[in-house]
Amino acid sequence: MNRYLKIVLAVALLASLVFVSFSKETSPPFFEMEIKGVSIDPVGQRPVVILVNKEENRMLPIWIGLLEANAIDQELNAITSARPMTHDLLHSILAKVHVRVKEVRIIELKENTYYARLFLKSDKEVIEVDARPSDAIALALKSKAPVFVASKILAEQGIAFTKKGAVGERFGIRIQELTPALASHFDFKGKKGVLVSEVLLDTPAETSGVKAGDIITKIDSHQVGDVDEFERALDDVKPGSSARILLFRDGKTREISLSVKP
Repeated sequence: MNRYLKIVLAVALLASLVFVSFSKETSPPFFEMEIKGVSIDPVGQRPVVILVNKEENRMLPIWIGLLEANAIDQELNAITSARPMTHDLLHSILAKVHVRVKEVRIIELKENTYYARLFLKSDKEVIEVDARPSDAIALALKSKAPVFVASKILAEQGIAFTKKGAVGERFGIRIQELTPALASHFDFKGKKGVLVSEVLLDTPAETSGVKAGDIITKIDSHQVGDVDEFERALDDVKPGSSARILLFRDGKTREISLSVKP
C-alpha cells in the first residue's frame, strides 16, 4: 500500500508540474499602462482614451462613450461632481462592503470590441468580473489601481513612437500609424498605409484637398506604410513642384496632386 501511495503521489505531483508549466507557457504576458488622457477623434468626433506603456514607446487608443470619457477625464483632472455619478456610486458601494479594485486587464479584441477583466480584492478572495475597458479604467483611476494590456493587443493595435514622435507632419499633413483596428474602422482592406489625423489650415495639403481620415498608400512611386516612409517619400518634393498622392477615402481609392508653392 505504501508503495502504491508513493506512485500515486508521484504521478499527481508530475501532473501538477506539467499543468503549471503549460499554464506559464500559454498565459500571455501583460504590460502595465498609463492613462495619458482623453481626446476627441478628429475624424469620427468620438472620445478616445489614450493608454501608453511604461517605456513610453507604444500608445493604445481605445474609442469609448461620452459618459465614460467624462468620468475618466474628471478623475485625471481631480474634478468632483456635485452629486455622485455612476462610477462614484460603484466605487462607494465597493468601499462599503470592503472590496477594492486590485487591477484591470484588457485581455482581447474581438470584432473591433475590446474586452476587459476587473479584479476585485475582498478579505477572502480575488473576484474576476467581465467589464468594458472604459468602465474598468474609470474605476481603476478612482481606486489608484494599475491597468494592464495583453501583449498581443499592444503588439497588433498599439502605435509605435518613433524618434520623431508618434506622428509625422509634412506640408500640413499630420499622419499617424494605421493599426489593424483603425484600418477596420475605415473599412480599409489594403496592407500598407498611414492615416491622416489632421490637415492644417492654409497649407498645401488643405489646398490640394487632403482630408482628415484619408489613408495615404503611395506618394509618387513610393509605397507608404509608416511615419518614416511618409517623410522619406516627401523629401524630394521641393517648393514649386508637386507630388501624386494615392489615398483611400469613403471606400474608394483616388489620386490627389499635392502642389507646393515656391
